[in-house]
Amino acid sequence: MHRDFSEVNSKGEVLIVEDTAASLKLLSDLLSGAGYAVRQAPNGELALWTAQARAPDLILLDVRMPGLDGFEVCRRLKETPSLCEVPVIFLSAQHDTDDKVRGFALGAVDFIAKPFQAEEILARTDAHVRLRRAQLQLAQERATLEQRVTERTAELEQVAGTLAREVQIRRANEDLLRLSGQFFEATQDAILITDANSLIVASNPAFTRITGYAAQEVLGLDITRLYAEATGEAVREALRQGLHSSGYWTGEVQTRRKSGDTYPCLLSATTVRGPDGAVINYIGVFLDISERKAEQHLIDFLSYHDALTGLPNRALVRERFEPMRAQALREGQQVVLMCLDLDRFKNINDSHGQAVGDKALQVVARFLTSCVREGDIVARQGGDEFQILLQDDALLGRTLALAQTILGGLREELSVSGDRLALTTSIGIAMCPADGNSLDDLLRHADTALVRAKEMGRDHYAFFTERMGSDIRDKLAVQQQLRGAVGRDEFEVHYQPQVCLRTGAMVGAEALLRWHNPTLGRVPPGVFIALAEEYGFITAIGEWVLESVCAQIRAWQDAGLGNIKVAVNLSGKQFAQDRTVPFVEAVLRRYAIAPACLGIEITESAVMGDPDKAVAALTRLKDIGVSISLDDFGTGYSSLGYLKRFPIDVLKIDKSFVDDVCTSCSDAAIARSVISLAHNLHMRVIAEGVETREQLAFLSEHDCDEMQGYYFSRPLTAQAFTDLLHEKRTLDIGAA
Repeated sequence: MHRDFSEVNSKGEVLIVEDTAASLKLLSDLLSGAGYAVRQAPNGELALWTAQARAPDLILLDVRMPGLDGFEVCRRLKETPSLCEVPVIFLSAQHDTDDKVRGFALGAVDFIAKPFQAEEILARTDAHVRLRRAQLQLAQERATLEQRVTERTAELEQVAGTLAREVQIRRANEDLLRLSGQFFEATQDAILITDANSLIVASNPAFTRITGYAAQEVLGLDITRLYAEATGEAVREALRQGLHSSGYWTGEVQTRRKSGDTYPCLLSATTVRGPDGAVINYIGVFLDISERKAEQHLIDFLSYHDALTGLPNRALVRERFEPMRAQALREGQQVVLMCLDLDRFKNINDSHGQAVGDKALQVVARFLTSCVREGDIVARQGGDEFQILLQDDALLGRTLALAQTILGGLREELSVSGDRLALTTSIGIAMCPADGNSLDDLLRHADTALVRAKEMGRDHYAFFTERMGSDIRDKLAVQQQLRGAVGRDEFEVHYQPQVCLRTGAMVGAEALLRWHNPTLGRVPPGVFIALAEEYGFITAIGEWVLESVCAQIRAWQDAGLGNIKVAVNLSGKQFAQDRTVPFVEAVLRRYAIAPACLGIEITESAVMGDPDKAVAALTRLKDIGVSISLDDFGTGYSSLGYLKRFPIDVLKIDKSFVDDVCTSCSDAAIARSVISLAHNLHMRVIAEGVETREQLAFLSEHDCDEMQGYYFSRPLTAQAFTDLLHEKRTLDIGAA
């Protein structure tokens, strides 16, 4: 029978580790009835994990168990810092003195012999739980007292330190006044001091050296007259606002020397106020940064551009690829990479010399730049290799026209330093996302196509897609039909019933997406879902599914068929978007659906891309009342840590374990462990793919909460599921 752990009694929490089902039930019922919160573990491995998840007040540990025996479990518990103080009472059917000596040596506090005596169990449990809690309370009080002593000592030390610092400050102020005067005269940064009306009252020698103005020439001058026209009103207003609000501002301004030349400087301005808060002075420190700006500009340019042609280099192409790819996905376009290699360019270097070859590359760079549109990227990768990155639609009309223009233009003779040179090029073309989602994929595929173009006799272009096999062509066909499938109303939601294994009543359903395309026919979800994620269609499809499911729930409620709970699958791409949770909230409000009627199903792999973002999104969904199910548990990363980190309500046992649960000992053990683990973590369990009466009997016997599968019903259309609700069909659990 499934145990409800929603409330924890304050009397204490006991973990019972017992591989005999009858003994486990006896102890659980006895201690639960006495007011203790009980957790169970049928083996040593699960006992260790359950104790680490949350330390109990007492552990009743069977000595003889398969796998890890009680002695080994106790040893590992005592080696764990967070569990070493938890009292352990051994349970043993044998009365071997050596066992007791060994148990006490490992840190056990007591032994209870089998068969159990209820009075003995309760008395010893009560004594050790009370002792454990008293020890914890004593430790807490000791820590509190030590903290108070530490705080009081720190207060006294602070008072003594304050008095010492006051003496030091008075002495230091006199030295600081002398040092400030020396600094004002000796610093290499220009310093100006103005009155409250921004009129200059003092300047240092560095100001004269940098600007050419003598100190007497600027006395009484409004400091704003030193600004160049390039210092716009926005900068001046920011300076005024900063000094007014915070008393400090720093930023770049353009200033004027006495000669009339302008230069950039870094200005740090500070407001000086009197005791009454009124402004007395402003202090400005100028740093001439003209040389630094010029050097940085050159460094930045050479870091991202080719020194010979001035074109972007590989680093700049890589930096701009992701924004271009994101824009193309939003606009339903593709990013096209063209790799160009000048044919037999080595002959020009050999015949005319390196200097002419370099000028020829510069001429080609200018020609390629003239062929593209604003926003396209022409880059040089070294030698005689160039790249062009652009956006195009699915028909690739721009790409084809550009390739023809480049080939035709280079065939004409180019004038280079008085020489007439004839050049041709070979072009390899790859596309994103059709040929890959990363720049490295496109580079590799475009290079492959470039080799194909050269094999065709040079002076040609070749698409990587011309070399693709039939499976990739089929993939492209699905991708093309997926675009606009939502708008053409080609999708349909089917509902697979979920049944309670205690009452046999139908308690909900899982929403399953089906696609029927006029060209491709019925496309399996295993084919089109992955492609929808790859090509960026999954968000639109997922939002359509949520909208359709909520509309159907509203229709069922309006028809008086009750509050049917429906679970909807979300992909990892949807969790990566900030709009997903607000969209769910908006759809629930639009159809006036209680959040408890909607469930969200995730897989371990779907949230691995950005686990932190996924946890935040799932927590927000759970906070509004939407339940969270972990699908295909055990088939992905299988990290028990994620069960603690993610706010999961339901674990789903994958069909691959259910299929052989009656014939495979390992699958049966996995199913039992998942059920026990989930219940210990206060989760429900749903078994998928139940097809036989034997499977149903096994799951029911081992306290699985719910099931779905062909044994009760295949996935149904909305109308067929509605008919099933009217029929009020139930599952005969007793017959199983």
